[in-house]
Amino acid sequence: MSSEKNQSRSSTQASPQSFLVGGGIPESLQPREVEAPGASFSRRGFLTKASVVVAGVVVSAPKSDAAFFGLIDDRPVAGIPHAWVQAKGSDVMQYARFIQKLNLRNITPRMVLHPHFKTRGSVVNSLPPKSYWKSMAPTLKVIDLMTTRIGSPLRDFTSAYRSPRYNRAVRGASNSCHMKNQACDIQYHGASTSFVNRIAQDLRSKGYFKGGIGKYSSFVHIDTRGTNASWTR
Repeated sequence: MSSEKNQSRSSTQASPQSFLVGGGIPESLQPREVEAPGASFSRRGFLTKASVVVAGVVVSAPKSDAAFFGLIDDRPVAGIPHAWVQAKGSDVMQYARFIQKLNLRNITPRMVLHPHFKTRGSVVNSLPPKSYWKSMAPTLKVIDLMTTRIGSPLRDFTSAYRSPRYNRAVRGASNSCHMKNQACDIQYHGASTSFVNRIAQDLRSKGYFKGGIGKYSSFVHIDTRGTNASWTR
């Protein structure tokens, strides 16, 4: 058995916004204002467009503004910062809606999505390919049930999907389930990793899922690979 190891810690344990600047846009991806020839700058017009972002969520916009934000035919999802869409495109909203349709009680799309914007050195993580989206559903449903049993709210998804390049950067296992979009590393408010591990082991022993459970000092790894594996680091 090849265990998940050397998970993303130093830079990836920061808050979802700590690696973002300018209202949530990675510095290297910040758009540059380009003035069209002969056009005059309108502060009022700029503020009008900026006002459609309220508390990091695209609330509403006419079609012209939707085109500006790259959101044509993409309905916004509550809690997803517009900056994430600027950084990675409309797939952000589409993946968020996929997660929303799972009808999870304790997990929001934002929780799952934010690890996809983490960096390690110069390597930026990415969203999973669309063909992998469904692979995350069983794992999220297990974590949702675990959260109900634990009785404490989730604090953080420290890791979810990892692109192969990002997985190498954080020194993940070469066959990591994170690269298949089957794994999550999770933390809880007010619940030790020992207790979280015990709940996961109990659910697995009762047949709720088949997969990996890894207990680490600050998080617990859960995956639904289809065969059982356990480890402690």
